[in-house]
Amino acid sequence: MLADKNRIPSDMTRVDLDEDWETRWWCDRFGCTEVELRNAVRKVGPSTADIERELKQAGKQAFKNTGED
Repeated sequence: MLADKNRIPSDMTRVDLDEDWETRWWCDRFGCTEVELRNAVRKVGPSTADIERELKQAGKQAFKNTGED
């Protein structure tokens, strides 16, 4: 597990959910849960740019749904 902390994905433009350590890395990078990450990948594909946009949009939508805005 400690060795995983020093690892970075070989392709920074695509999210690969096949490796547990890489899934954790992307969750840390995007500040999201594994479920949120997997849902975003399922919806928009593995492109990091598309996933980042989706997670930001989902975050805004979640905030909007609280009635806080």
